[in-house]
Amino acid sequence: MRIWLRLAALAATSIALAACGGRTAPAPKLPPPPPGNASELAAALHSGGYVLFVRHAATDRDKDNPRVDIDDCATQRSLSPAGQAQAQAIAAGLKRLHIPIGQVRASPYCRAADTARLAFGYMLLDDDLRPLRDGEAAARLAAARRLLATPPLPGKNTALVGHADTFKKLAGFELGDAEMAIVRPNPDGKDWTLLGRIGPEQWAAMR
Repeated sequence: MRIWLRLAALAATSIALAACGGRTAPAPKLPPPPPGNASELAAALHSGGYVLFVRHAATDRDKDNPRVDIDDCATQRSLSPAGQAQAQAIAAGLKRLHIPIGQVRASPYCRAADTARLAFGYMLLDDDLRPLRDGEAAARLAAARRLLATPPLPGKNTALVGHADTFKKLAGFELGDAEMAIVRPNPDGKDWTLLGRIGPEQWAAMR
């Protein structure tokens, strides 16, 4: 775990340097972080100071629609029953472990907003967390990077609920459905270090 953290720190530094040059940073060449001890990760969250990036929960892919209207959930993939259960597992774990959550931001796509609502109880819709599939992708990626590097309110953790492509572009690997990446903003406020990840199936066993 210690070796991986050193690699993650180097990758985060390269991300910040590339961002300073006004270019989209390439995904760092890192393997996914080891799951490690999820209970230890959760214990670290008790004091606040972390950013939690959550990929939206599982969806019903049979309902893909080529003509998506961002304001109409009927045109979008919705959470499947399994996805709803994943988000609720996060909510139950956070409550049982007394993990303090402050600001919650979510992509305005219904599958992300619904994940945030079920997992955290509230959210602010943020266009910067939308998928990277249009002409604004570079600006959106830079904004997401800044959100990950922004320190939370004292004693709280910030939650961001978004999509697989955003985090894969930033960290070099893809989160699973409803999987949470634990990020620590660095003191300079310009970059961040990825500490580990917690899958939705792990919350029930965490103490």
